[in-house]
Amino acid sequence: MPTLTMAVPIIPARDVAESAAWYRENLGFEIVHVEPEYGIVERDHVGVHFWGPSGIEPQDSMTMFRIRVDGIGELYESCGARGIVHPNAPLEAKPWGAQEFAVTDGDGNLLTFFER
Repeated sequence: MPTLTMAVPIIPARDVAESAAWYRENLGFEIVHVEPEYGIVERDHVGVHFWGPSGIEPQDSMTMFRIRVDGIGELYESCGARGIVHPNAPLEAKPWGAQEFAVTDGDGNLLTFFER
């Protein structure tokens, strides 16, 4: 049977280059490709793609995705030091057996990091 190896969200960005830079500077992603209407960043086995300029303002968007991680405590400390942890989503244990927290990127997209 075939093996699925990655799911890649494509999220709205007001400015693709700025969004890619935000992911590089705040979360350690590598910028793979940037053009005015499309961008790609990757880290480890995770890719995020951006389309834009989307014309979608953060208050009008509710794009969310989850990224499974190993070492969530260290990532949480890093994000906390950068001031990007969502105020309503600190690191906590969930009833479904995960530790998780969330950040909001510069375009208002919500990323939840979780570890089982």
